[in-house]
Order: sequence, then C-alpha cells, then structure tokens
Amino acid sequence: MSAAPSAAHGEAGFGERLAGLARRSGLDLAYLSIGGLTAILAFCVWVTAVSVTLSLVVFIIGLPVYLLSVIAFRWTAELDRRNAALLRGRPLRGVYRDHRGESFLARLSSTTRDAQTWKDLAWLIVHSVLGFTFAVIAVSAVASVVAFLTMPLWYWSIPDGVDWGLWNIDNLPLALLATVLSIPLAALTVLINRWMARAELWLAEALLDGDEGAGSAAPPASGAPSLPLSADGLRRVIPAGELSLALHAAISGMVGLLCTAIWAAAGGGYYWPAWVWLALVIPLSLHFGLREAVRIAPERRGMAIQVVISLVVIGVTIAIWALAGFGTFWPIWTILGLIVLFVVVLLARLAWRQLYGDERERELTERVETLTETRRGALDVQAAELRRIERDLHDGAQARLVALSMQLGRAEEGLADRPEIAALVRQARSEATAANAELRDLARGIAPPVLADRGLAAAVEALGTRASIPVTVDAEIGRRPAPVVESAAYFVVAESLTNVAKHAPGAAAAVRLRLEGDTLEVIVADDGPGGADVSAGTGLDGLRRRVAALDGEMRIVSSADGGTRIEVRLPCGS
Repeated sequence: MSAAPSAAHGEAGFGERLAGLARRSGLDLAYLSIGGLTAILAFCVWVTAVSVTLSLVVFIIGLPVYLLSVIAFRWTAELDRRNAALLRGRPLRGVYRDHRGESFLARLSSTTRDAQTWKDLAWLIVHSVLGFTFAVIAVSAVASVVAFLTMPLWYWSIPDGVDWGLWNIDNLPLALLATVLSIPLAALTVLINRWMARAELWLAEALLDGDEGAGSAAPPASGAPSLPLSADGLRRVIPAGELSLALHAAISGMVGLLCTAIWAAAGGGYYWPAWVWLALVIPLSLHFGLREAVRIAPERRGMAIQVVISLVVIGVTIAIWALAGFGTFWPIWTILGLIVLFVVVLLARLAWRQLYGDERERELTERVETLTETRRGALDVQAAELRRIERDLHDGAQARLVALSMQLGRAEEGLADRPEIAALVRQARSEATAANAELRDLARGIAPPVLADRGLAAAVEALGTRASIPVTVDAEIGRRPAPVVESAAYFVVAESLTNVAKHAPGAAAAVRLRLEGDTLEVIVADDGPGGADVSAGTGLDGLRRRVAALDGEMRIVSSADGGTRIEVRLPCGS
C-alpha cells in the first residue's frame, strides 16, 4: 500500500514535468515567432529612420525627424519588452531621461545623451538579423517535426515521393521510419529553440532592461553599452543544470561545422562530414537522455536509463543504415532485440517485486497504520489533558483568586481608619483581580468553555461577537467532531480573525463551517488589502502546522487587491 502512492507520485511528477516541458517549449516557440515579426518591423523602422534622418539632418527639418525617429525606436523596442513577458513572467522595463519641461534644443541634447536610446537602436539592428534568423530556424524545425511525424498520412500525395536531399520517401516503411525519427528530431528542436530563446532574451535584458534602482530622471550611464559576457551573464542565458549540456552541444556543433567547412572548401563531393556528425551526436544524445533519466523517481530510474540507451542505439543503427545507402532495413533486428530485452527486464523486475516486494510493502503499510493510530491517540490524549487543565484552572485557581479578592475587599473595608494599610490591601486586591483576568484568558486560550459545552458553531459565533471587526458566521454542522478537531478548527478561526483585526482593521470577515461526510471545512475570508505571507510571521505557519498534525489541508489565497481567504479541510473519520 505504501509503494502505490510512491509510484503514483512518480507518475504524477513525470506527467507534471512533461506538461511543464510542453508549456515551456510552446512559450519558446511563441517568443521566437513573435520576435521574427518584430524583427521585420525593427528592420523597416531603423533602416527608414536612419536613412531619412541622415538625409535631412543637414536641414532644419531633420531635427524634428530625428526626435520622431527616436520615438519610433522606443515604440518598436517596447514591443520586444512586452514579448519578453512570455518567458520572464513580466515585461522588461526601459528607463529613459525625463524630458518634461525641456525646450526643443534641450530635448535634442538630452535625447542624444540618453544611453537607453542608443541601446534601443543597437537592439533594433541586432534583433532585425538575429531575431529573424532564430524565428526562421524555430518555425522551420517545428514544421519539419510535424512533417516527419505525419509523413505516413500524406507522402503518397507527392507523385515522385518526398525528396529530402539524400533520402527520397516513396513508400510506407520509409514514411514510418520518418515518423520514428521525428521523436529525436523533436527533442533536438526543443533544445535548440530553448537555447535560441534564452540567448535572445539575455540580449534583450542586456539592451532593453533599464536599471531597477534608477529613477526616470537619473543621468545616463557614461560610455557605450556593454554586454555582460561573464559567468553571471552566461548563467542568465542557460540554467546551471543545463550549462554542461550547452557547452557539450556548442563544442560538438563547432567541430561539425568545421568539418563541413573543410568539406565545402575541398570542393564538395561525397558528404563525409555526416559520419563526423553521427559520432558527435551519439555522446550528446547520451548526455541529454541520461541527464533526464536520472531525474526520474528511483524506482523507475533503471528502466529509464535502459530506454535512453536503447533509443540511442536504435537511432545510431538507423543513421548508419541511411548513410550506407539504405538498402535492406537490417536495423529492424536491432530494434526487435532491444524490445525483447526491455520486455525481459520488465518481467524480471515484476517477478522480483512479486516475490520479495510484498513482505516489505506489508511491513511498511502496517508501520504507517500503527504510527497513524498512535499519533491520533496522542492527539486525543493531549486534547483531553488540555481540557482537564482548563477545568482545573476554572474550578480551582480561578475560584480561589475570586475568593481571595472578596476577602481582601472585606479587609479593606475594616481598615478604613488605617488608610496606609488599607491602600496596601487595595493594591493586593487589584493584583489578585488582574491575575484572575490573566488566568481566565489563559484558560480560554487552552480550551474555551463554550467550545466544550456548546460546540464549535457556538464558540465561533462567540468569537465573531467579541471581534473588533464585523464578522458573519455561517455554520452547518450536523454532529460534533472529535474534540481535537474542534479545537484545531476553533483556533484556526481565532487566529485568522486576529490577523484580520491586526493587519486590516477596516475590513469585514466571513466564516463558513461545513461538515460534509468525514471532512470539516473551515473558510475564513476578508475583504482587506491581502498580500498575506506565510513566511513573514509565525501565525499562519503555526496554523499550517496545527492542521498538518491532523492530516488536514490548508490553502491560503491572498492576492494584492482581493483580500485573503484561508481554506482548511480537517478529516473527522475515526
């Protein structure tokens, strides 16, 4: 029973990572595609603006045209700042000199000395080439993946087959082979698009993002803008976990391109660099695949490593078959052998788990059940002990303090003729009264009497009545939960209302209690400013710990302009 949740967790984690990879790849493609469109616009803007400005600058009319060109630069750069929000979650922010109140000539001077303006122009020039190139590569690569993946559906519509250079696809087996090759091609496309998107985003941050600490009227930085080509800058382009893979791919690409250049310089002919590319792709594929495999849950990691190695072997054999001139599809025997090996290993793992895994699983299950029962018993004992302490304080110490106050009051009356001693007795009676009030608050904090006598709904209504803010209570509880659950729910409401009164004194709060089946639902919502942070104090964190001790769930929704909502679900089963 304990292994099943672990497996489910592993499957959920893999599914979440796969969904995250798909979302990230889609954002990369969207960013590069939009960047391609803005690159075309950037080229038109900077070429037109620079040529017209240089042509008219010798005339008076060239000066306002110069300012209009600057506005066009900023407007076009702003499009790419907003496009950056696809990958950053928020747009870039440009910081320009404040021109308000300046004369025409002063604005010309300050605009010319504004570093961000020249950065915008540099971005437009570089982006018009780099952004368009990246967009063409990204869209072409994705289109190729889709074409390979769907090849069996449309290859027959081309009269002479689909011509891919050295490879002409004119029958179904070759079309199916293209579908198989679309998988590694898709992985390579995702990786390339990611690198291009991060590289372009890094360049955009270097040229388009202003200094966060500078104000709008801050003086521009002196000197020409420089790109942070340092270790920190490189980490902004590529995460630390992908740095080694990126360097591996970059070195492999440089070697492959060098061999291709040597082949072209030698006059072309037979494309022998294909074998070099194959030798470079093999370790790179293993590097990428094994890096992903080791991130999988330990119980599935061995099978993942076997799958990666098998896929690399299959890809290598198919590539060798293709480079050798096609012919009989002999890699089918390698593919069948690896499939059989995978099935044998899978069956062996299942048999081992069936023979030796059940006993261990049973022991863990029994251990978890025992720990759950003992923890529940300990919590019940703790709740009962706290209630006993509250009763003892109420019936013992508090009653004695009340009697002491009354006796001191009578003693004070009898000492009317001795004012000095009467003043001391009066002071003692005040201290006893204060101690009684503190003891009453302490007892109420341990377990309020109304909670033990009348239940959770009445106790929460009493809280709302005593609160310093408007509180509405909506409670529907058909039966009383266990005392420990009632106490936890009560203190969740009490702490939440205290936080509202402390951080949002002008807000109103609403409390909702529902007991459905074996689950008690507690919701406390307010219409205050929101922005609650669990890490900012111990109040909310303490509530989370109290709820977690009962295997409950706690969710806090606190937006910057929508108030705070605390949702708690507590199990009430036996």
